[in-house]
Amino acid sequence: MLLRQEPWPDAWVLGAETVEVCMSFVVRRGRLGRLVSCASAIALLAAAPASLAQAPLWQNGPPASASQGVPREHLAVVEGAGGLYDGPVAAYVSQVGARVARAAGRSGCAFHVLNSDVVNAFTSPPGCHVYVTRGLLTLINTEDELASVLGHEVGHVAANHAGRRQQRSVVTGIGALVLGALTRSANVAQIASQAGQLSVLSYSRQQEFEADGLGVRYLAQGGYSPYGLVDMLGALQREDQFDAARRGRQGQETAAWARTHPLTGDRIARALQSARQAGPPPTDATAAAGRDAYLRQIDGMLYGDDPEQGFVEDRRFTHPVLRIGFEAPSGFTLTNGATAVGIEGPEGAKGQFSAGSLSGDLERYAYDVLRRTVGQAPAQLGASERTRIGGFDAVVLPARAQSGSRVLDVVVAAYADGSGRAYHFVTLSPAGRAQIWDPVIGSLHRLSPQELAAAQPKRVEVVVVRPGDTVQTLSQRMAFDDYRLERFLMINGLQPADPLRPGQPVKLVTTSRRGR
Repeated sequence: MLLRQEPWPDAWVLGAETVEVCMSFVVRRGRLGRLVSCASAIALLAAAPASLAQAPLWQNGPPASASQGVPREHLAVVEGAGGLYDGPVAAYVSQVGARVARAAGRSGCAFHVLNSDVVNAFTSPPGCHVYVTRGLLTLINTEDELASVLGHEVGHVAANHAGRRQQRSVVTGIGALVLGALTRSANVAQIASQAGQLSVLSYSRQQEFEADGLGVRYLAQGGYSPYGLVDMLGALQREDQFDAARRGRQGQETAAWARTHPLTGDRIARALQSARQAGPPPTDATAAAGRDAYLRQIDGMLYGDDPEQGFVEDRRFTHPVLRIGFEAPSGFTLTNGATAVGIEGPEGAKGQFSAGSLSGDLERYAYDVLRRTVGQAPAQLGASERTRIGGFDAVVLPARAQSGSRVLDVVVAAYADGSGRAYHFVTLSPAGRAQIWDPVIGSLHRLSPQELAAAQPKRVEVVVVRPGDTVQTLSQRMAFDDYRLERFLMINGLQPADPLRPGQPVKLVTTSRRGR
């Protein structure tokens, strides 16, 4: 495609006083599963129309979390992670958290559940606010384990780890470190030089060990088993091993010194030593009672993607509320999020699917998305093309931009749904390879009745083992096409040869309509 040089219209250029904020998660896996540099708006693909900047992708209006006790400083992180998950599960987590906080001698702590399937927990100043995700709650099997997570996070607050780091935007946690950067400079890479980064990682590792030790102390003082943290770290280790096997990462573990948080095995050994010093392990009867109590509380909890944010299944995205979907060919992967669907393709290609309000011309909307994507970088714009795709009026706008030493093809494909909403893809690929995105861009469509019927949310369903049930037979009831046995064992903390006793409660993931 012949590209022509064209300046941005003056009305669309960001003002000189614009300050960009980049908030990045480092998590173990999931929708926010890698460190994102703030170095380039092009590389990030983080820009979106202004109407999307303050709220989750598929919602309108102010963030719901603003009226639910979340500090203003946390709103962007909370809403970016899916918002809050309310109801009986959240009330239960707050109840356990209050007991842990009393044991720690802390007042004014608040405990929140995030509507995210990422396995994660974190805390952040100001004050004492602890966040856990639905994904982590699915992995937990006893109230002792839940209390250990909350105690660990309260330990970060009690030890003033954020203050000792002397970074206003530090968020510490079992599975994550959230770094906020506020800068006018595009050369943010200098901030994360290798020497500086390794220094931060080492310091964080010591913080994690300290928070683990405090968490074990709070467990014992609060009447919980001090072995809860040992069990919790073991569950995290099993989940990480399962995820590594599923994604083909066997044998590619990162060295302990290069991790934001220490290897789970290292922490288990230390936590076990602390637990032995704090008290005896729970009896079988006590452990069973704690498991039963916890599982009753999460029975019916949403699992995986929230239908309000759509579903990703393999290389297919469907949104039953908006009744739209698209599919990527082999070699691509999709990652669902609260504000966008991330897409990765061959040859380092990256893309994003998002949405916004459409109050004017669709071509102007596409230019606005492109302008916000490339920022102030010089760009060669190609001729826009108006077309019809999947029953939608569409505009495809190509460009070529420079990102450091790389020349990238950038394409925005925008679609009008006829009701004041627009959808769009933003894609990046090596120069001359933009066509690899054609199947994705051409696949957006309105869902058929059959697709709508198949797009059912998954939930945690607690069932009672009956005579003759085995891990093999029960795992066949899991609502997955693959790894049913492995998933069943992972979320229940079981081994393949473990016997099941009649009357024992276990977790399944099903498409049951019961919800909490």
